[in-house]
Amino acid sequence: MPEWVHLLPAGEIRTVDGRGPYRASLQSVIAASLAEGRKLPIDECHVTDKGAALGLAAPARGWIVELQSREDGLWGRVEWNASGRQLMEDKAYAGLSPVILHSQGGDVLQVLRASLTNTPNLQGLVALHSEGQGMDWKAKLIELLGLDSSADDAAIEAALAAKIEAAKSGAEGDKTALCAADVLALPAVKALQSEVADLTGQLNSLRDDRSRSAAVTFVDAAIAEGRAGLKPMRDEYIALHMQDAARAEKLIGAMPRLSGASVTAGFSPEQGGGGLDATDRQVMALFGVDEDAYAAGLTGRGHKKEAI
Repeated sequence: MPEWVHLLPAGEIRTVDGRGPYRASLQSVIAASLAEGRKLPIDECHVTDKGAALGLAAPARGWIVELQSREDGLWGRVEWNASGRQLMEDKAYAGLSPVILHSQGGDVLQVLRASLTNTPNLQGLVALHSEGQGMDWKAKLIELLGLDSSADDAAIEAALAAKIEAAKSGAEGDKTALCAADVLALPAVKALQSEVADLTGQLNSLRDDRSRSAAVTFVDAAIAEGRAGLKPMRDEYIALHMQDAARAEKLIGAMPRLSGASVTAGFSPEQGGGGLDATDRQVMALFGVDEDAYAAGLTGRGHKKEAI
């Protein structure tokens, strides 16, 4: 419900029905209207003025107890009674129409009272239920900042600047604690963390599958090429390839490749080169076997060599 109501617009005062225009020195009007602690009644539909001759009751729905001069005109602070508060809660009336005393030349001398109405005659007044109407922001700022009621704009600006600076300093000091203690504790953040952990696990599993597939493909292809000594160490080289593909491929590439699907060796020591062929020498070089000892072991008996 509105605490402050707009009684007179600033500047030239015009009416819907063509009366006027009027002018007002707001400070003079305030002094004359609230002289001797007077309160100004608010009735309905000007019943005080129009119904007096008929003997109609004209109860007040509220009392204007304070007047203020603002940039947009004259405002009055209202103390609503129970019936007035009900009318405001029901939004029964859209506007307010003041009863004024003015000179022949159109100078407003005094506000006598005001009336709730849905057809206000003065132009430029703020409606009763307009968003934010009646708020004296300067007075509110003075109150919130703890300043004296007579504080001017410079004092208000300085106090605001000090408050803003203090807020910034406090925000900087609390930033780490806020992030760690408050933000991370939010349910939405916890849910997001859980989802990220699940996605990370799935991604790591996918990477492991791809890495293993690449390792198996490479090692099995090398075994098929006949890389000596690789087949018995297949699982170890697959694991090595998953950890460090470049190193595994370098080691496997250095292994001798045994060619020929099947070679049968039945020879005597008189055969050239001690009866050893190129494959024999590759195997001996890989495992550090002496050529003479190897040849002696093969003397006088047939030996089947098969690429692994």
